Amino acid sequence: MARKRNHRVDEQVRAAVGDLLQTDIADPRLTFVTITEADVTPDHDIATVYYSTLDPGVVSRDPRRTGGDHIADAGEVAEALAAVAGRLRGRVARRVGLRTTPELRFVPDPVTEQAARVEELLRGLERRDEVPPGTGGIEEDQGGAAEPGPAGGGGPAGGRDR
Repeated sequence: MARKRNHRVDEQVRAAVGDLLQTDIADPRLTFVTITEADVTPDHDIATVYYSTLDPGVVSRDPRRTGGDHIADAGEVAEALAAVAGRLRGRVARRVGLRTTPELRFVPDPVTEQAARVEELLRGLERRDEVPPGTGGIEEDQGGAAEPGPAGGGGPAGGRDR
């Protein structure tokens, strides 16, 4: 029978890794990384740490071209996390106080990618003008009165003739 997972340990590892990335690791590629979750195996051998990062395309570019901060892409962030995993492991061990220190494995958070895909699909609907934004699907005729859609029953109602 498998032991019940200890969610408290998951949360402690997530908090420790997130705090250490902000305070103890000086790698500029990790500036915009957020630790979203950690899953520690019941035997504490492996901790899968999920992270998200700021999409470089979201940030507006420096209009005066003064250099500014470089936003690392996903590949650079993965390399940086792999490079600091060993140092983080020892520091997490001291912070969390586990008998065995889990090996840290960093994985991009799939929730972030899924949210971006949903947003992309919604933008596609807006571009195709299937439903004008802000109207809820109700269109106005030229006189200003709202016309119901097909479900509104534009024909004779209740057997009345017009």
